[in-house]
Amino acid sequence: MKQLYSLIIAVALSLLCFSCQEAKQDMPEDDNGISSVVMRLSPFEGDDVETRTTYSYDASANKFTFLWAEGDAVGIVSSEGSQLKFPIKEDYFGQVDAEFDGRGFALVAGSRYSSYTPFVADYDLDPSALPLDYTGQVQSGDDSTSHLGDYGFSAAIGSAPNSGMLYFTYLNIGSPHRYRMPVLPGTYSGLTVSVDEPKYVTKGTINLNAEDDASLIAINPSEVSESIHLDLEETTMASVGNLRCWMMVAPTNLTGKTIRMRLECPDGTALLSAVAGADCPANYRKLFSAKTSVYPSEWDVDSNGGSISISLINSTDPVAVSAASGNDWITSAGSSTDGRVTTYTFNVAENTGGAREGTVTFTETESKITNTVQVHQGKAGTVIGIGGWTTENHSGTAN
Repeated sequence: MKQLYSLIIAVALSLLCFSCQEAKQDMPEDDNGISSVVMRLSPFEGDDVETRTTYSYDASANKFTFLWAEGDAVGIVSSEGSQLKFPIKEDYFGQVDAEFDGRGFALVAGSRYSSYTPFVADYDLDPSALPLDYTGQVQSGDDSTSHLGDYGFSAAIGSAPNSGMLYFTYLNIGSPHRYRMPVLPGTYSGLTVSVDEPKYVTKGTINLNAEDDASLIAINPSEVSESIHLDLEETTMASVGNLRCWMMVAPTNLTGKTIRMRLECPDGTALLSAVAGADCPANYRKLFSAKTSVYPSEWDVDSNGGSISISLINSTDPVAVSAASGNDWITSAGSSTDGRVTTYTFNVAENTGGAREGTVTFTETESKITNTVQVHQGKAGTVIGIGGWTTENHSGTAN
C-alpha cells in the first residue's frame, strides 16, 4: 500500500510540474509586453495670426500648441472595448510628450489600442460613440485661452508597438476660433456667434474603433445649432479697443456665410459685429476680425418719439460706412466723430397708431458687411421713456 501511495504522489507531482511548464509557456514573454507608452500632442495649423494658449505659445514660430498640464488625463481603449485612465504625471507638465510604463497597465503588444483626451470618467464608455460637447465654454478676461484645454478634444490610433514602445500622436478634432471686435469701454458678459442656418455642431460623438485617422476624428452630430455661446467673466475694457474672444468649435464650413457676433453686457444691452465666414476644418485655428461694431443693438422708444443715438466703433482706421433708416418714421439727424467712435443721431416721429418696429442698417462700403439696429416704438398713448441703454458704462475717449 505504501508503494502504491508513493507511486500516486510521484505521478501527481509529475503532472503538476508538466502543468506549470505549460502555463509558463502560455504566458507572454516580457518582449511581447509594452514597456512604455508615449503620448504626443499635435500643434494646430491655421491663419498666420498671433495666437497663444496658457499651455504653449512660441511667438517666434507663431505656433499654437497644447502642452500637458495639471489635471490632464487620457483614456486608452483596447480592441476589446474596455478603457484605462492615464493621469498625466507632474514630470510632463508643460511638455508635448508624456510617457508611462505600459507594463503596469497590462498593455500587450499585438493588441489594437486607441486613445483620446480629455478623459471621460465612464468606465462603461462605448468606444464607438465617444461624446463631445462644445457647450458651456467660459472665458475669463480679454484674449484668454486657458479654457480651451477642456474642449480640446483629440484622439489617436496607437502605432504598432516597436521594441515594446506604443506611440499615440493625437489629432485635434476641433477648430479654435478667435473673434475680435471693436468695443466701447465697459464690462461684457457673453458672446453669441450665429449664422443663418444650423451649422454649429454643439454635441456629437466620434468612433474610437475607426480604422483610419480621417474616420477617427469625423464627428457624428447629435445637436446642431445656428449659434454657439461663450460666457465671459472678468472681462472689462478700460478704453475703446479690440476685445478678443476664443471658442473651440467643431469643424464646419462657413464659406459664403455672414457670421454675426452679439456681445452682451450685464445691463441687457448688446454690441453687434459681423464678418465673412470661411472654411474651418479640424485642427485649424481661425481668426475672425470685425472692422466695425455698433452699439446698442436696439432701442425702445415711446409713442411721443424723440432722438436716438447709435455708436459706430472702428477696429483701427476709420472704415467707410453708410447708415440708412429702413423706415420713413426714422430719419437721420447727422453724425459726429471722436477718434475711432462715430455717433449717429436719428429722429423717431410720434406714433399715432399701433406699436411698430423699424431698423437702422450700417453697411461697410467695401465688404458690404451689415449690422442692423432694431427700433421698437410703443403704440399711441404709451409712455415708456426713450431708452433701453445707457452711456454710463460705455463711454470714454477713443485711444
